Amino acid sequence: ILVIVADDLGYSDIAPFGGNIETPVISQLAMAGMQFSNYHVLPTCSPTRSALLTGNDNHVAGLGIMSEMDYPALHQLNLPGYRAHLSDEVVTIPELLRSNGYHTYMTGKWHLGEGVGQDPHDRGFEESFILGTGGGSHWNDRKALAPPQHMAYTRNGLEVEPPQDFYSSRNYTDSMISFIDRNKSDKQPF
Repeated sequence: ILVIVADDLGYSDIAPFGGNIETPVISQLAMAGMQFSNYHVLPTCSPTRSALLTGNDNHVAGLGIMSEMDYPALHQLNLPGYRAHLSDEVVTIPELLRSNGYHTYMTGKWHLGEGVGQDPHDRGFEESFILGTGGGSHWNDRKALAPPQHMAYTRNGLEVEPPQDFYSSRNYTDSMISFIDRNKSDKQPF
């Protein structure tokens, strides 16, 4: 099972869904696999990702709001649906898959909580290399998009320093390939 999440990309932008942008690798994956075309997103990335990873409404998953949003009156209510991080009360798809014999890997932007117990490694991903916060520069300069954010990368729950020649797409892809290759011989699904 390979899920590719691309922020700010319309499904009709890429070739498998009739778009004009040539995407030969994605097109090949789509032809060899199964295409789902009835998933509805939310206005921001974290709530969308929480729904995708849990199969729950984003409020049930704890992401009725992104962590960067400053709504003091809302925060004071301490509502479970507005924790701004993935709730421990929901099970993630990777947790289910891992408990059923799958290898589970993640690379890329997480943005579903930071700190102890909030990393993808804590939520069912056996191997991970991620940017914990919302977003920013794709290079090693760690320039965040918004002032409250910082650029922290983790590998399997531990903070790491990206290499000097870091470029997000290349390093995320190379990490994912290495995770898959490392376990190829055991024939477990991923």
